[in-house]
Amino acid sequence: MPHLTPLEKAASGALASAFANTLVYPLDLSKTIIQTQVKKRDPSAQAMAMGRSVSTSSEHLWEQSQRGNELKYKSALDVLHKIYKKKGVLGWYHGLLSSIVGTTAQNFSYFYWYTIVRRVFARLTSKNASHKHSTATELFLGALAAAISQLFTMPIGVVTTQQQTDKHRRSLYQLIKEVYVHDGIKGFWKGLNVSLVLCINPSITYGSFERLRQILYNDKQYLGPLESFSIGMLAKSLATIATQPLIVSKAMLQKKHHPAPKDGKAEAAVDEGDEIKFDSFTHALEHLWKTEKFHGLYKGIGPQLLKGVIVQGLLFMFKDQLDMLFLLALKSLQKRRRSLVKA
Repeated sequence: MPHLTPLEKAASGALASAFANTLVYPLDLSKTIIQTQVKKRDPSAQAMAMGRSVSTSSEHLWEQSQRGNELKYKSALDVLHKIYKKKGVLGWYHGLLSSIVGTTAQNFSYFYWYTIVRRVFARLTSKNASHKHSTATELFLGALAAAISQLFTMPIGVVTTQQQTDKHRRSLYQLIKEVYVHDGIKGFWKGLNVSLVLCINPSITYGSFERLRQILYNDKQYLGPLESFSIGMLAKSLATIATQPLIVSKAMLQKKHHPAPKDGKAEAAVDEGDEIKFDSFTHALEHLWKTEKFHGLYKGIGPQLLKGVIVQGLLFMFKDQLDMLFLLALKSLQKRRRSLVKA
């Protein structure tokens, strides 16, 4: 069976991604909101401060402060419920367009570079016809493709996260302008360091998928829908569990920043953690560990896993079917060309 070109592979991957992400977008929105909410203060430090102060008024002030340090949302369902009460079902799809554009572009870029990287590597190792990629090789090739892809698609991810966490529902143009005014051109690559580290996520996902394909299905080129779906879910689960703290820190870095009012008024309008701006992903991870421990590092793991495994399972399922449709279309075009030439 003929092989698809890198562009055709990228197109099928991008289309599959768009379908899959549209189906589960509310989960994506809820997990982003959960991951970007942070506590302002370190509870242990507050406890020490309380121990030094024994007056009733001090205790009362501490209790008020502690209540203000509670997270606004308890779970993904809580997020969706509160959004529904305020904005209805349409609120669940806030930022959908930019998210779909972003994921489509990211997956197009990833599959394009992944196909090229694998083909280049295959040519370099073509002397050994029986050679099969090891797990380490698959992971390396996936990480390399993801790193190249990130350099091109990072700005889309930054703007998408900003839109999902923006309380004022600004337009894409306004958000892009604001990012540029505040941080310059480098603001569109905010979180690049952690994104490059996170290249191990798609690397683990696609590397595991290819390895499982080899082990379970003897490296069959095109899997059935259920075969692709099940392997895709398993591969994504492994990747998500391994990289969740980095995913959370990246979301916190790219979150829309709402600074607290300088005059101290209208503090209630600013949610907890909104005035905290993180300089790096290590800063974000350190803050999470101090304020929430393991729960903070793995916050949103439920919707992240659910969304991730469903999207990845559907993506692989759709992609293999789209690949076959592309091949059938190409065969049909080739036959038509031959018939026209003969005529």
